Amino acid sequence: MTSPRRRLAAASILLVVEAALFALLVTESPAGAFVAVGITCLSFWAHLVLHECGHLVAAKLLRLEVVAVRIAPFTGWRNHVSIRPAPSATALPLRMVLFYLSGPVVNLCTATVLGAAMTLTSTAVTDLALLGAALLAALLGVVNLVPSPHSDGRNLLCWLVTPTATSAALRAAYYQEEIYRTLRAISHGEADEGRLEDPVRDADDPRLALAAFHRRWSTGHTRSATDFVADAERLAALARADSTDPLTAAAIGQALSVQFGMWYLYAAVVTRSPVEYREVVEIWELARLGSQVQPHRLAARVAMSLAYLLNQRPEQARSLLLDVRAGVDPPDLCSVAFLLRAIAECHLGNHADADTHIRAAGGGYPQLTQLVATIQTADPVPPLSAPAPMANA
Repeated sequence: MTSPRRRLAAASILLVVEAALFALLVTESPAGAFVAVGITCLSFWAHLVLHECGHLVAAKLLRLEVVAVRIAPFTGWRNHVSIRPAPSATALPLRMVLFYLSGPVVNLCTATVLGAAMTLTSTAVTDLALLGAALLAALLGVVNLVPSPHSDGRNLLCWLVTPTATSAALRAAYYQEEIYRTLRAISHGEADEGRLEDPVRDADDPRLALAAFHRRWSTGHTRSATDFVADAERLAALARADSTDPLTAAAIGQALSVQFGMWYLYAAVVTRSPVEYREVVEIWELARLGSQVQPHRLAARVAMSLAYLLNQRPEQARSLLLDVRAGVDPPDLCSVAFLLRAIAECHLGNHADADTHIRAAGGGYPQLTQLVATIQTADPVPPLSAPAPMANA
C-alpha cells in the first residue's frame, strides 16, 4: 500500500501537469506556461509561510505564550505555531477563536489582494500566474476552516461550540503534564533507571512493564481509557506478586498511587466527584508497597500522603510531610509535597500555614496550585472521598 506522503506527491504532480496543460492552452506559449505554473507552485509555499506568520502575529497580539514555531515548507513536516494559553486567562475562548482564524484569514486576504492585482496587469502569463496564486491562497484558507484532524477549523469549532468543555480539557491536559513531572521526579535515582526508558510494550519483567506503561501513557499511545485501566491493573498485580522484588514493587506502587491519586484529587475538587471508597482502598494498598520498603524516601511519603488525604485523614498526611528537605530532594517532588501539605492544612483549618506552603512550592505547578486555592476558598472544604459503605447488620 502506498504511503499518504507518496499519494500526496502523486496528486501534486498530477495537478502540476494539468495546470501546465491549461496554462499552455491559455498562453499558447510553452515558456509562458512554464513561468506561470512555476510561479503558482512557488506561491503555495509562500502561502504556507504567510498562514503560519498570521498565527504567530495573532499569538503575539493576543498575548498567548508561543512555545514552538515550525515554518519549513520544503521539509515535508507539518507547519505549525504551538501556543500554551493559560486556562484562567480572561476572554480565553475569544482569543483562541481569533488565533485559529488568523491563519485562514491571512490566506483569504492574500487571495483578495492577488485577485485585485490582476486588474493592473495586461499580459496573459501574469494574469494566469496571479489567478493560480490567488486560487491556491483561497483554497488553503478554506480547507483549513473545514473541521478535520489538525485543522484550524476543528479547533475553531471546539472553542465556538463548547468553550467551557474545551477550557476544562485544556486545564486537565496541563494538570496531566504536572503528573508527568511528578512521576519523573519519583523515578529519579531509581536503580537501573536506564531500563525504565525501554519502550517494550508487553513484558513479563515488572520493570519493563512499568516502563512500557509510562511510555504509552505519556505519549498517548494507549488506545482507550479501558485499555489504560487494564494496563494499570496488570501492573498492580505484578507489584503484589511474590516473584517481584520489593524495590520494583515499591516503584510500581508509588507510580500508580501518585498517577491515580492525583487524578482522583483533581476529580474530587474540580468536578466535585468524591473518590469511591474501593478506589481509596486500592490507592492505600499501592502506596503502602512503597512505604513499607522505603518509608523515609520523599517519593514514598508523597504517595502515602495522597492516600491519607483521599482517606480523609489530613493529620496523618501532614505528619508525613513535616520534614521536606528543599534543596536535597528533587525540586519538583518538593513542590508537590508542599502543595499536598497545604491541602492537609486547609482540611485542618490552618489557612495561614497553607499559604506558607503554597509560597514554598514556588509556583512551578500552577494547576495543582489552583486546585489547592479552590480547596482553600471553598466553604465548606469539599470532601475528597465518598463515605465507606455500611456493613450489613
